[in-house]
Amino acid sequence: MIQAIRDYTRFLRRCGRLAFDGDWRYYAWMGVLSAIVLLGLNAYAKQLVHGLAVTGMSDEVSWGVYIANFTFLVGVAAAAVMMVIPVYVYGNEEMHDLVIFGELLAVAAIIMCLAFVTVDLGRPDRFWHLIPGIGQMNFPRSMLSWDVIVLNGYLLLNVYICGYLLYSRYQKKSPAKWFYIPFVFIAIVWAISIHTVTAFLYVGLGGRPFWNSSIVGPRFLASAFTAGPALIILALQVVRRVTATAPALVHGHREGISTPPAMGSSRPATTGDLEVLARYLPELALVSAADRQRCLARAMHMEVAPGDMLLRQGARDTDAFFVVKGHVVVKREEGGRVRITRSLGPGEVFGEISALAGTPRTASAYAEEPSRILRLPADALRRLMNHPQMAEFIHSKMTERLLISDRALLTLRGIVQVSMIINVFLLLNEVFKEFYSGNQHVASSKYLFLGLHGYHALVPWIWTAVVFNVVAMVLLVLPVSRSLKWLNVTCVLSIVGIWIEKGMGLVVPGFIPTPLGAIVEYTPSLNETLVCLGIWAFGLLLYTIFLRMAVPILQGRLSKANEDLPATT
Repeated sequence: MIQAIRDYTRFLRRCGRLAFDGDWRYYAWMGVLSAIVLLGLNAYAKQLVHGLAVTGMSDEVSWGVYIANFTFLVGVAAAAVMMVIPVYVYGNEEMHDLVIFGELLAVAAIIMCLAFVTVDLGRPDRFWHLIPGIGQMNFPRSMLSWDVIVLNGYLLLNVYICGYLLYSRYQKKSPAKWFYIPFVFIAIVWAISIHTVTAFLYVGLGGRPFWNSSIVGPRFLASAFTAGPALIILALQVVRRVTATAPALVHGHREGISTPPAMGSSRPATTGDLEVLARYLPELALVSAADRQRCLARAMHMEVAPGDMLLRQGARDTDAFFVVKGHVVVKREEGGRVRITRSLGPGEVFGEISALAGTPRTASAYAEEPSRILRLPADALRRLMNHPQMAEFIHSKMTERLLISDRALLTLRGIVQVSMIINVFLLLNEVFKEFYSGNQHVASSKYLFLGLHGYHALVPWIWTAVVFNVVAMVLLVLPVSRSLKWLNVTCVLSIVGIWIEKGMGLVVPGFIPTPLGAIVEYTPSLNETLVCLGIWAFGLLLYTIFLRMAVPILQGRLSKANEDLPATT
């Protein structure tokens, strides 16, 4: 137990050091975000001293841009489930590692949600009233108490799942499914609940007819499953870009698909080589000596120098490779840039996927230091996999790679496409209900879409959102959005359009006109805007740090096996 605590403490310490290590781009990005956070903190200090009078809110419009951002970010957090479902329900292994990025985004989004709620409180020092067992939550009568529970519960679920999966990868161990899979399925239900409960906060306010519609909950989910995956698509491309480098020269050849493999010195493999490998691969030690001997036919033992290529991207050879000594890095070339997908040490396997499937190599592999490699034909690998322990080991390693492929991004595009169509359809239903019925409660909708009695502050906002959403929907339906350039444009339009629709287009009109018929317009103050920018910068700062820690672990650059080596990406 004491040793486990020490190991975990060392893991956290190594991850913490990574947060302060990077190139000039990383330091510039973190410096800009930190400056904006400080500006926001200064603005909040003024608000804390002078009260909510420094904001644009009033007695008539008591919710503003703070709650608008809260509502939008709850949807972003809930959208992480749209990456979990393809992997854990439909078995899409191509998106296996990308789930971590989605759940880390959910953690950052929930923290921002809690920050926006805090700054919206006039007396944040009284938050203790919401702590179960200490304050009076009025559970289950109060919808606010439900929101406190689901938000904090979802935060804890995602922190636990991400932490456990990353620590297991750090230890080079397969995570125990019983120890996290139940929480994954709980999180799926919980993700839907956090946005549904947020919708119920609006729907349950009987004095605000603009929100009194049973369709608000489905609209929230549809918009969340549009904006969230759209944001993840953009984030994944940034990760793919910053973790890639321009192709280098390896032994005088351009690194990548055109480089010929460098075999080094080789000889037929012996049982002694398998015994050495079994020291690092306990699953192999469970295979009988007779079965191991039968696997040696055409197997080769290779000694390679640093920089030697072992696999060539695009090649069609069908051998698998085990690292006996040293380290190997696997790199994939895409769009003229090279990205590390795996880093392997003794006892680990590479090239197994294409060897078993008989497909072209999806990446190239290079020795990082003087290494000894055992090369096995595909039929020998299949023979080893007749043993359950080896089969489980090989299958687990098939998912241990950081592969942000275009196919994975297009899978998320399909989610955004369907969700945006549903979102626009539900919006049209709501507009029809409001304007066709022509009842006395249509005043808020008229103010939002057309203006009311000369007041029209929100009209440009909502029509901008409508145009952005419709254009994004059309682009998503057309094949042109399969191009990443146009897909990025579509994602930006979707995010901005939904932020306006769920923010300024939902929160503020609910208060205008007041129950007494007065029209008091709302415009965020400069101080309010700075606080919002500070919280957004803080969330992006957290997400950047999370990715800075997670990427080297997923690549295998940061692991327990190389504790004495610096982790770099």
